Amino acid sequence: MAARSAFLVVVVALCAGGVSAQQKLGDFVTDGGYDWIIGRWAASADEGKIEVEYKWSLDKSVVLSGLKMGDYRNRGIIMLDAYGQVVETTADNKGGIWKGAWTDEGGNLVNHVEYTMANGEVHKGDVVYTKEDNDTVTIAMYGTDSNGSRNSEPMSKLTYKRQPAATAVSATSEGQSGQSTDYQKLGDLVAEGGYEWLAGKWLAAENDQKYLLEHSWTLDKHAMVVDLKMGDFVYHGMVIYRPVSQEITQIGADSMGGIWKGTWDQGEEGATHRVEYTRPDGTTRRMEHVYVKVDNDTFKVKEYPVTDGTRASETSRTLTFQRQKAPAETKQ
Repeated sequence: MAARSAFLVVVVALCAGGVSAQQKLGDFVTDGGYDWIIGRWAASADEGKIEVEYKWSLDKSVVLSGLKMGDYRNRGIIMLDAYGQVVETTADNKGGIWKGAWTDEGGNLVNHVEYTMANGEVHKGDVVYTKEDNDTVTIAMYGTDSNGSRNSEPMSKLTYKRQPAATAVSATSEGQSGQSTDYQKLGDLVAEGGYEWLAGKWLAAENDQKYLLEHSWTLDKHAMVVDLKMGDFVYHGMVIYRPVSQEITQIGADSMGGIWKGTWDQGEEGATHRVEYTRPDGTTRRMEHVYVKVDNDTFKVKEYPVTDGTRASETSRTLTFQRQKAPAETKQ
């Protein structure tokens, strides 16, 4: 996608019917005895204090991860896929994207990571988590060779202590500095395309069903967080821009064990999100969501079924979202 065809990327899980409850990440983690990693952790290094956080979300369907080190921040989503693998997608405030796969190694947790920098440079490695006791964990980062073999000595190895929830600072929280970069980031594309109005809280209703939607910036506008709630269904996702490939992608999960993946482009009517939804049983459903602006406080989402790679000519539904203003904005 050309960078000039910029638009704001948002996601709405318009249909989650037919999902059957199967084992979710929380069951997997508890059964394996890995829930000791959940919490906030801190270590001291030459660079200063490093904070790491792992916390449950979506009724223990996912773990949200985050790291804070100096002016560096990242945040990610850890999910259990339909094949029983624990996978992670993480973005940072330097334009980088992390892909991870978590495994057990003799009682240690290992995250096999691939890190793509903003300039396209790729690094691979293993992050090994060794539990010392319930309040102490050693985290070591190793480089790997082209065959995936781990180097004998770690690039870094630090001991982290658990932080009390009442006083620890969240590793995923950060301000928006607005600092310039030598590459385009998601926030730049949104501003360039004139889609900044879409950030905020929105509400739609259909057949007595309410859809509560929120888009919020994170990581100095390198990514956007998307949250949706409709009844008992809750969705959390993150939208990421890859500067080198000029590709906008979205990854998310829901409280019923589903995983959502998508790509974004500019269509004739507005931003088009091509979605692949994988149910817990491994079956998939594909669709396209087209976002059509009505005015600064109203937009519509048109959902089209996709069969054999072809989008249907007629919509399966259309939702109209209205902006939900903060109390201070409400007219008396």
